[in-house]
Amino acid sequence: MRTVWGVARHELILWLRSPGAIAAALLPALGMGLLVALMTVSIGWQPLALVVEGQGEMAVRMGHLIDADEEAYKVMAMDRAAADRALREQRVAAVVIVPADFDARIATSDARVELYLNNVVDVDLGDDIRRALTRSLAELDAPQLGVLGERQGPSHGLVLDNPFRVAIAEKDLRETDVSFFEYQMIPIAVLIVICVGMLGTSMLTARDFEQRTAKLLALCPTARGWLIAGKLVGGVFMTLTVVAPLLGLAAWLRWIAPPPGHWPALLALLGALVVLAVGAGLVLGIWLRNARLVAMVGLNLAAYLFFLGGGFTTVPFLPAWIQTASRFIPTSYAIEGLRQALFYPDLVGFGRDLLVVAGCAAAALVAGGLALGRAWRRAW
Repeated sequence: MRTVWGVARHELILWLRSPGAIAAALLPALGMGLLVALMTVSIGWQPLALVVEGQGEMAVRMGHLIDADEEAYKVMAMDRAAADRALREQRVAAVVIVPADFDARIATSDARVELYLNNVVDVDLGDDIRRALTRSLAELDAPQLGVLGERQGPSHGLVLDNPFRVAIAEKDLRETDVSFFEYQMIPIAVLIVICVGMLGTSMLTARDFEQRTAKLLALCPTARGWLIAGKLVGGVFMTLTVVAPLLGLAAWLRWIAPPPGHWPALLALLGALVVLAVGAGLVLGIWLRNARLVAMVGLNLAAYLFFLGGGFTTVPFLPAWIQTASRFIPTSYAIEGLRQALFYPDLVGFGRDLLVVAGCAAAALVAGGLALGRAWRRAW
């Protein structure tokens, strides 16, 4: 065990003294996190001009509901002429007009809200505005159908009146809603683990071959199994120096707050993911044996693992061929399992996710150990 700890400590010290390697491992993941944050802001703030021409109680109420839905619009109050100019100049994505006769027509069940949409810009943007406006219209007659109802849920089995003459019995899966940013931080966390564990381990392994220290290790009288174990343990420690403080900070700031009893499952899956990243990094470093190649190939591999694992959305929402490919990508199981442990009250399907990630981690460790032992024998 002394040998294992000595090699592991040596690997950790080399990592901490390599700012370039640390930056190469962290910056891509942090950059992707920043991109997700910017996407969150852009998705939730579509510029919209609101024109309330009616002066009645219901018209004012309708305008207030649209203006209060801050998760969908960036509302700017205008008159009709100013709104028309803003739409033509593409300063707003849409114009919503509550007509002057809104209250009078509500009494005859013939009221309408006018939507002028610049649907040439982006079909997804247009659909977001249509859905959000429909939600605000429904909220006029059934408050629980709007954004406030979503925040105050759940309403287990409660039948809600609504203007479409269809009763809705809502049964929420969770007691609280999860923001898009929180939901997307799970893939970013997985990307950080993959980048640090895989790139860090592979770059240190490649450096052993570049600087000929692999030959010295091959000549070491200590059993090679202990040396290999030391390098693997060192890779795990190296990854934890980044992951553990980030996890502790996120828990302290309440950015992550799993349901009661879910912490052991969460830590078990993260631990298996760390081991998987280290094992994959060992194989990559032995295969390439060049730090520059490792950085190039490793970053591209991490990006593929991120996107095919469901980095930007839930895998079942993706095209069929990506869903098929994701079944063979361990990060998809890691992302799904972490979301289940963090956001849902139960652990349905978590056992399968943990088993797949742990199995891939074991396979990566065995492959990395065998490849390293063979490489040392050749070096000797």
